[in-house]
Amino acid sequence: MKWNKIMAIVLVAAVALALYACGNTSKVRNDVFVETLAKEVIEALGKDDESFKAMDKDYIQGYMGLDVNNYDGYAVYKNAIGANIDEFGIFKAKNSDQAKEIKSAVEDYLDMMLAGWMDEYMPLEKPKLTSAKAKIVGNYVMYCILSEDAVKTANETLDNALQG
Repeated sequence: MKWNKIMAIVLVAAVALALYACGNTSKVRNDVFVETLAKEVIEALGKDDESFKAMDKDYIQGYMGLDVNNYDGYAVYKNAIGANIDEFGIFKAKNSDQAKEIKSAVEDYLDMMLAGWMDEYMPLEKPKLTSAKAKIVGNYVMYCILSEDAVKTANETLDNALQG
């Protein structure tokens, strides 16, 4: 009988711990300006404002095919110095459904970039494009065409900035 009580206590403790762990998820802030996030990413990458050039609305809508008119914010930056294809973008959706739509549109853009890639053009840069992905954090969508280490840094920077 004593063992049954001990097992019951252990079981209750395990369930309580599991519930605590599930309920202890951090909230995501949805009140950060995308331009602030983009600047934090650039800084975390060890770059400055000269290293990346902000793309304007016409570029994002015309070339990337994203209709930013209905987004709560957007920032797309491309390499401005040297010969590489470094690029990243952060978009803020109005809600989670729109975030999924933006992610899908960004993935279409990345697919288009890869389909048009000429293997003889900067072959050492292609892995950045083939591994490029979009991710959703709260109402934000970010994509990175960067080195593996830079993607990790950019993702950590975004995650940390949006912890609530």
